[in-house]
Amino acid sequence: MTQDLQRKKKRTRLTPLGRFIVNLFLIGLFATAGAIVGYSIIGHGNPFEIFLPRTWIHLMEVLYKSLL
Repeated sequence: MTQDLQRKKKRTRLTPLGRFIVNLFLIGLFATAGAIVGYSIIGHGNPFEIFLPRTWIHLMEVLYKSLL
C-alpha cells in the first residue's frame, strides 16, 4: 500500500493567493481582448484606440448620461 502512494506523482497546486492572481490576470486579458474585438469589429474602429484615455472618458460620459 505504501508503494502505491510512493509511485503516484506529486501534483503541485497553487495557493489561494496564486489562484487569485492568475484569475485576475486572465480576467484582465479576456476583458482587453473583448474590448479590442468589440471596438474593432462591432464598432468599426481602430482596435488600439481602446488604450487611449479619451475613449474611456467618452464611454463613461455615455454611460453617465444614459443612466441619469
